[in-house]
Amino acid sequence: MNYRMVSSTLAAAVAAALGASCARQNSTPVAAEAPAPAPGVRHEAHVDAGGVAPPALPPLHRPPAKATDAKSGEGLFYSMNCDGCHGGGAAGDVGPSLVDGRWRYGGADEEVFQSIFYGRPKGMPAFGGVLGSEGVWMIVAYLKAQPVPDVVPTTNYDELAQPAAAAPAVAPPAPAALSGSARPTDPSARLAQDGCTACHAIDHKVVGPALRDVAAKYHGQAGAAQRLEAKVKNGGAGAWGDIPMPPNAVPDAEIHDIVDWILNSPDVRR
Repeated sequence: MNYRMVSSTLAAAVAAALGASCARQNSTPVAAEAPAPAPGVRHEAHVDAGGVAPPALPPLHRPPAKATDAKSGEGLFYSMNCDGCHGGGAAGDVGPSLVDGRWRYGGADEEVFQSIFYGRPKGMPAFGGVLGSEGVWMIVAYLKAQPVPDVVPTTNYDELAQPAAAAPAVAPPAPAALSGSARPTDPSARLAQDGCTACHAIDHKVVGPALRDVAAKYHGQAGAAQRLEAKVKNGGAGAWGDIPMPPNAVPDAEIHDIVDWILNSPDVRR
């Protein structure tokens, strides 16, 4: 037997087998890499503002910016009592400053949106269920429009025993609501004073519908005024989308005047 020929034949057979195996392995499709988890995660340590949980995921794209976003966001900042923790002008109080350029959870617009929409541990409520994506983006626009103060205090909010440095005043706090005879009698002025204009404008949608659209929808309907007065007082959702209207602690007589003005005033209905 020619052992050299047998050895050569075996080597060729092994090489052919290995080549076929490699070809089969290379032809096997590679599994697609799993997509990264979405950033919208609810945490059990979070508190939902108004008791309304935010949706599992907000819209993927930021809505087109409007020139009025920062101003509308300022109104929402105060009407949602954000200044109760973060101080007037968001300069800091029991909660951290939101205008000093330093962020615990990231300062990119999208990261600030996530903090407001879904909340954060240690006391930051989730406002996404109450304000919706559009309202939260308005607050982000307001915060990012504020100048960084020249003097930035150093405060460790994790150590409560450490005395907090005084935060600089960037803007005066919103004026307290007037009472009694000092309250304006004009319904449109009451809308501004009671914080309604943070969510509603006469001729365009903000967070809630335009008052002109409300007047057009309910004009001439029997019992419309009573239904709207109950909605303003008790809050609710469903008539204009999924974002709920919070209840309003306003005297019944003033709610009646405001609703009557919305439904019947030529300033609204024209």
